[in-house]
Amino acid sequence: MTVIERKRSADMVTDAGNATPGATQPPHPCFWAVLDSENLNFVFVSTSLHVFLGKERSSATMSKSLYDYIHPEEANDARRDLANSFISKSFVGSST
Repeated sequence: MTVIERKRSADMVTDAGNATPGATQPPHPCFWAVLDSENLNFVFVSTSLHVFLGKERSSATMSKSLYDYIHPEEANDARRDLANSFISKSFVGSST
């Protein structure tokens, strides 16, 4: 993680702790993660996920694959879409 990424993560944690009571939070918080290239297993998750889910629940993702969070009926489509994105080296557009 670069210095800038660490600073952004620290700022997000600080901002989350300093939220104004009653303030509207974004409907879809932003998280990021590093996945291994073979099975898309989580190898790192952002501090913002720890804040949102709690340390214990977010740490549990470390033993899972991204595919574990995709509905079984959509898993094959997701694998195909992600494989095509990796092959084309572009994530422009949408995936399942």
